[in-house]
Amino acid sequence: MAESRPKAFLAGAGLVWKWQRLVWWIFAVTLIFGIFSTQGMVERAGSKLNHSLASRRLVDGFDLSAILALGTLPESPLQIEGPTMLHFSVVFAIFMLFATGGIVATYLRDEKPRTGTFFEACGYHFWRFVRLFIYLAIVFAIVGGIGAAFGPIYDHINENSISPFPAVYFMSAAISFVLLVLMIVRLWFDMAQVVAVADDERRMHQVLRRAAGLLRHNFFSLFGIFLSISIIGSLLVAFGLYVWMGLLSPHSIIGAFLLSQLLVLILIGTRLWQRASEALWYREHAEAGVQEPAWTPSPVIVSSSVATDPAS
Repeated sequence: MAESRPKAFLAGAGLVWKWQRLVWWIFAVTLIFGIFSTQGMVERAGSKLNHSLASRRLVDGFDLSAILALGTLPESPLQIEGPTMLHFSVVFAIFMLFATGGIVATYLRDEKPRTGTFFEACGYHFWRFVRLFIYLAIVFAIVGGIGAAFGPIYDHINENSISPFPAVYFMSAAISFVLLVLMIVRLWFDMAQVVAVADDERRMHQVLRRAAGLLRHNFFSLFGIFLSISIIGSLLVAFGLYVWMGLLSPHSIIGAFLLSQLLVLILIGTRLWQRASEALWYREHAEAGVQEPAWTPSPVIVSSSVATDPAS
């Protein structure tokens, strides 16, 4: 089990690079949605700031007081159109839910993602993933309720303690706990999607049960992959933000745009890296090889009997 983790970890990155067209495709959709969702704000800000001397305070650097002053205007040029952004966010979430079936199938097959086969896999698994998403939303709501319960406890500790540190320590531990639980839940549902695609399972409660068994018996192997990739992605994004805020010239508009899009690419790439590594891990631990597809064309069908390692 210890040997399989770095294998799936490194091979997953290679798989994302090999089929990088998936990354660029998602990036293109993200860019288009981003342009449409912010078009209104850009036009409104341009009409008010293009001929204003106050805009120099934003062009020559980041002036927080100028941002706050613009935000207090009755018709602020920086006002975000909430409904528009919400609509595009919902559409993008549905798009990603639809595309996930094709993405997971591509990584399981390790074959060129041809357009017809890819979208057929997307449609074939879409409603199953919708049901999984409903389960995920319920679990996230429960975790959110647990996280909200920590607020009154923090207030109680803060009111009854002479020193402020116990309350700070408690809240830090509570936030760390909630983040850990959210990551485990996300990994659980990731593996459920892999199992649903690999085994062509229609019953999502059975998929969740199998994925929970996989995660329980192979926790350190699977979570190690997921956490390692998350840390690498976070460090890369943090470094990009440091360059943006500390080293990039305020006048470099093109440089800022390219850097921001590079950060988006990093986020997309690391997420697909996780999905590819999870799919490879499942394939490596399946006892049986590839069976005949359940539909034509079909994602690869892998035996649901997965080796478990008690030592994990």
